[in-house]
Amino acid sequence: MPSDRERIEALLKRAEEISGESKRTDYKMPIILPFIPAILAVIAMILMLFGFFYYFPRPGHIYYAASIYQDIPPNGVVIYPFREIGYGILLIALLMYFYIVYKWIKRRNDHFARTLSFYENIAEAADILKFKRAYSIKSRFNELKEVNSKTKSAIANAILIIVPFYIYYVFHFLNKDFYKHSEKEKLLLSELFDEIKEKIPSFTRRAEEFAIVPDRSTFLYIILYLISSGLFGIYWVYTLTNDPNKHFESHELIEKELITALREISSKQ
Repeated sequence: MPSDRERIEALLKRAEEISGESKRTDYKMPIILPFIPAILAVIAMILMLFGFFYYFPRPGHIYYAASIYQDIPPNGVVIYPFREIGYGILLIALLMYFYIVYKWIKRRNDHFARTLSFYENIAEAADILKFKRAYSIKSRFNELKEVNSKTKSAIANAILIIVPFYIYYVFHFLNKDFYKHSEKEKLLLSELFDEIKEKIPSFTRRAEEFAIVPDRSTFLYIILYLISSGLFGIYWVYTLTNDPNKHFESHELIEKELITALREISSKQ
């Protein structure tokens, strides 16, 4: 039967492996990416409008498809496929929009699942180490588990944004779920850090340094979006991308320090 130290080391090694999976699960989306569909849509609209006016019939003119192998007479007008190119770009923009919503939701699901596995190993290690706060740590973990228990279908929700106003619901749960998740994480980390500081006085990490996703009012943001004729949507999309990015960056530092501290405590027992 393995000793307590061997069990702890196995748990911490597994926690390290799970932490290493963050490169796959904690996708830090480039800030510019969610704005590319809108930029492409504007380009597409300009091309389609230009094509409409360019194709407007002119008396006495003959229209020819664009070709380098054809001599165009003086009264001829070369037809360039502006509208067709515009439609193609618009289709690309729409597909990218679906993809971005899919990635927003998928990284939510992947991050929640990974952190649950990570903290499960950490909480079990704390129990074997006989932490005074072991029960509180387990309780905080169960609270986090309850918050993270519901998985949102990335594919289904990405498709459903074609339904009018459904995108507001997606924006709503993306913020609220990350907010609740990060709040419960902070409470769990607070218990862990307090216990570690008692055993390792040099440990300086504080739960307050952990990046909490702000609780943003969906109703207020919809109002601001409407009265600004959609311009506020730029900031809204920015927050949906950047808030989780900061949260993921915070994880990278804290997870490594947490494992190192628990390993040091285990070596002294």
